[in-house]
Formats: sequence, C-alpha cells, structure tokens
Amino acid sequence: MTKAEARARAKAQRAALDRQAAGRGMAAALFALDAWRRAGTVLAFAPLPDEPDTTAVLQCALAQGKRLLLPRVRAAGAMDWVEICDLAQLQPGAYGILEPPATLPAVLPDACPAPLALIPCLAAGRDGTRLGRGGGYYDRFLAHYKGDRLLLCPAALVWPAVPADVWDARFAPHEILTEKGTLV
Repeated sequence: MTKAEARARAKAQRAALDRQAAGRGMAAALFALDAWRRAGTVLAFAPLPDEPDTTAVLQCALAQGKRLLLPRVRAAGAMDWVEICDLAQLQPGAYGILEPPATLPAVLPDACPAPLALIPCLAAGRDGTRLGRGGGYYDRFLAHYKGDRLLLCPAALVWPAVPADVWDARFAPHEILTEKGTLV
C-alpha cells in the first residue's frame, strides 16, 4: 500500500468515527498518565473536523495552570509553537486550522518546563510508525524535539503497519495513546 492509498483509507475510516467519543476517551486515558501529571507545558493541536476532539485536553491544560502551546504555520513545512492562555485566541490560519494569531510570539518548546507533545496522525502502525497528512510539519519538529510525547490515534486507526519513509517519526508502543489507553 502506498502512502496515498493509506491516507485515503484512513480518511474513509475516520469519517465513521465518533470524534467526540474518541476525544473523551483519549482525554480520560491521558489524564490518568504520569506523563500528563508531570507536564508543565503541553504542546497540543486544535482538532480538524475529522480528528478526535481535543478541546477537553486544551481546556484542562489551561485549568490546571500548564503552559499550552499550539502550532502556527510559518511557511510551507515549517511551524512555530505559540503559547495561548485562552482558546478564544485561536483563529483560522493556514489550511483553515485554528491556530494562535500572528501577534503572539513563538516559543521554543525545549526551553519550557516539562514539555509533553501531543501529536496528531491519520493512522499509526503497531510498530510505532506515524502516518501524517503529508506536509512533514510534525516530522520536522519531532526530529529535534527532546521532551515527552504521545501520538494520539483512535484505536480503529492503529493498523498492523503503515507505509513509511526514513524521515517519518516513529513512536514506542507506550507513546501511542488511543481512547483505550497506550498500546502498552
């Protein structure tokens, strides 16, 4: 299967997902993890219409006084992380994705206390391979990021394998979070 075929298959499967239920399940599983309790900074994402709803995670991070950073597209293939203190600050940006406004400064995630990155995907392989949307934004970020991280993937989209290139980010089974918990 090619990446294009895998992406088409994943998008078709995602259309049948209850994104609110998946988001609630992932949030509950996340909040039970030591990685969440340790996190002083949460790098997250505003969900696209076909992604599990991360709104509860974003709200909880703010309510618990964690620094909340969301990506803002800077250029093709490049993004900055920007701290927000209220979800009302988000506005449609590149590709219609909600992101922090251009008036807020970028932040270096590795300079933040106890960062935990929550990474989206279309699907994941049991071997930890992440299938993204094809822009390379998260792969470029993850190539240099040193903090804790979790790949958020609905259980139905964890497949035996996904096609991958050498530059694609890979995750350990304990770093793949579904609505049922981590894979290990």
